[in-house]
Amino acid sequence: MATGTSKVRCSGCDKEKRRVVKCDGCSRLFCDHCLPRHHQELSEELDEIETSRNLFRQALNEQIQDSKNHLLIKQIDQWEEDSIRKIKQTAHECRHLVHQHTAEHIAQIEVNLTKLTDKLKETRQENDFNEIDLNELKNALTKLTKELDEPPNVSIKQEDTALIKQISVVVSP
Repeated sequence: MATGTSKVRCSGCDKEKRRVVKCDGCSRLFCDHCLPRHHQELSEELDEIETSRNLFRQALNEQIQDSKNHLLIKQIDQWEEDSIRKIKQTAHECRHLVHQHTAEHIAQIEVNLTKLTDKLKETRQENDFNEIDLNELKNALTKLTKELDEPPNVSIKQEDTALIKQISVVVSP
């Protein structure tokens, strides 16, 4: 505090005063009239900081409570949906090809079975057969049974190429 006969200029009112107090925070000099106003300004600034802190706390609480709406979670959810859609589409296309080939294969077996049935009827009607004829008929039936159980030229192939893009979470230090 400055005292005596000399006067010092107040930082608040810009008037020459004999009695002033130095603020430890900003090192400016204030008269008795301006010092409470300076303290009020500081108090208002503290209020603004508290309000900002409260808004930040509210935003943090909302994010904690509703982490599903976090942008990164939404991106992961979208990747999951896209990947599942691609997998389902590929599975659907593969099933369609298997059904299509199976239908063609069964149609061919039907044709061959009809031929075998006709051959059996003819053999029975003519009543002229021997062990060689019976073996040929058995072999033809065995071949048809095997073709039905194991369709030729159809298998499942898994490739090492990625159907979906792999994602990962990168946490920076």
